[in-house]
Amino acid sequence: MSGSINLIAGMQRSGKTFLAALIATYYQKKYNIPVYTNMDIEEFIKISYLSDMPIDKEPKVLLLDELHFYLNSRNFKTQADFIYFLNTVCKRNILFLATCIHPDMIDKNLRIQLNYFTLCKSDNNNLHYKIFDVQNQTNKEIHFRKEPGLFDYTNYDTTEIPLTFHFDIDKYIKLNENKKYFN
Repeated sequence: MSGSINLIAGMQRSGKTFLAALIATYYQKKYNIPVYTNMDIEEFIKISYLSDMPIDKEPKVLLLDELHFYLNSRNFKTQADFIYFLNTVCKRNILFLATCIHPDMIDKNLRIQLNYFTLCKSDNNNLHYKIFDVQNQTNKEIHFRKEPGLFDYTNYDTTEIPLTFHFDIDKYIKLNENKKYFN
């Protein structure tokens, strides 16, 4: 799934961060792929700037929790800059996982480039996910029963507010233009 953009949306406490962390953990443990994130998760690499992530062709996961804080659909300057990053996701072998409350809160440029979109909801007993494969126009539903062992697969504080994240796109562009990273 490297080189894909995945948006996970749902109301607070719907399990969106859980699913994103679960997917990132899977890739980290099974394939030894580093995970860069704005969350404080012990096994992941915490970053505050996009340019903190290596600019190379090695597979990596970028997990940004609460993306609507950083890529609001009403901020044109951020939108214009962000397009450059979106166009490098595949070329830089990034699995981009992002969470938000509602997709309309996120810039349209991201929404039209999605590979997967997941709707989340929760009830007293279960987490419910409807995953849309945007490219193939298919969907799949999965459900997790809220049992004590379920949350053993992820390691994060559910009350944590994610770190401030900056799309320092000018620095990111300069790093991308420096060919020494791709020898």
